[in-house]
Order: sequence, then structure tokens, then C-alpha cells
Amino acid sequence: MNKRVTSSSPRRDASLGAVSLRRPMLFNELAMRYLASHSGSLSIPLFNLRVLHLSEQLLGFFGLQALKDIRPARLQKFIYTLEDKGMQVQKIQACLVTFRVCMKYALDQKWLFDPTMTKPLVDPLVGQSGGATFMSEDEFHLLYQDLVQEVTEQTFH
Repeated sequence: MNKRVTSSSPRRDASLGAVSLRRPMLFNELAMRYLASHSGSLSIPLFNLRVLHLSEQLLGFFGLQALKDIRPARLQKFIYTLEDKGMQVQKIQACLVTFRVCMKYALDQKWLFDPTMTKPLVDPLVGQSGGATFMSEDEFHLLYQDLVQEVTEQTFH
């Protein structure tokens, strides 16, 4: 006659933890984790340079994107954006190094499974002896569409 009601006690659903682990990591989360893990191992000037690149360029462009969605075409568009701003080639390259070390950290932590974004892009102006391209046709088409849309918005708005 004295039955205890077990449903009144809060239960933790084991599947909730798994769902939160499966949520794709965003670039801004990666950047913060990278900085936190490397704050003691990098020299102060290098650490400050990484923070500068992330805060002024990378987070504004890639911040809310899932790591799995960042592809070579998107990185190429980022480079074009920096060139349009008049940034010097050396500064663009330094910014790309920061991007690649963050992506390498994600690969090492198993948050990213495609090592493509940890390596420099092949410069299309430099001869490609093997005939291989650094972008697939689909990636090139997406980049082209992004650029056309951006130019159209700037022209008519």
C-alpha cells in the first residue's frame, strides 16, 4: 500500500551527454580552446600575434562555422577578402599560419578528421606539375557563386 513513486526523482538522461558531444565544434570554440591550451607554451609575442590574427581576421570570417564545413573554397574566399582589404602578402601568410595551427590542434584533439585544412593551399599561379587542382569543381563553383553574390550585393546595395 505504500508505493514509492520513482518518477518524481529527477533522472539524468544518458543520451543528452552524447548529443552535446556530437554537436559540431565551431571555429570560435576551437580558437578559444587552442589559445587556452597554448598560453603557457608559446612566447608572449607569438601568443599575442595569434590572438591578433584570431580576433581581427579569423573569428570574424570563420567564427560561427562548424569545423567540418570549412573547406578550401571558403579559405580561398577568406584570402581574397584579405587581399581586397589591401593586406600585405606576408601578413596574409602569417594569418594563414595561425589558421593552420588551430586546425592542426583540432585534428590532434580528434575534433576534425580531414587533415586538408592543416596544410597550405597550393597556389594556382605556381605551376602544378601533376595536373591536380587544390579545389574540386564543386568547391570552385561554390567559391565563384559566393564571389558573384558578394560583388552583386556590393554593387546594388
